[in-house]
Amino acid sequence: MALIDVPSETLLVEMGEDGLNILETTMQMSGRDDSAPVQCDICSKPLGKMKDVKHIESPESITIAVRNGFKPEQMLKATENMLKEDGEKNIDDLMEIVLDSWKSIVDKSETPWALCEDCYESIQIYIKKCGS
Repeated sequence: MALIDVPSETLLVEMGEDGLNILETTMQMSGRDDSAPVQCDICSKPLGKMKDVKHIESPESITIAVRNGFKPEQMLKATENMLKEDGEKNIDDLMEIVLDSWKSIVDKSETPWALCEDCYESIQIYIKKCGS
């Protein structure tokens, strides 16, 4: 077992009338062993152990992709389904708030993102748009 240092970011958030508000962001280096479980930072799919993660993107690359139109479709669909199940009436307005809040989190992110194969492939199109 090897211990590796990875940047980690902890966000304290609250849901306000105008969407998700980030109250505090804490940055630190965390020691994680290379067998620590990891999830995709976009869709939350389990990626196995830290040492097995194949795709890591910088926060700048994720920000570029989002500015070029990338949306976390899987997360948005799950949120929309949850809102429908809860009987929400203004789903379109709420979904706009959810997406804007997610974009705000992306803009403030300072740590690398671990991605599954599907999210990595889908985001590459938007990262490469920058050079077009």
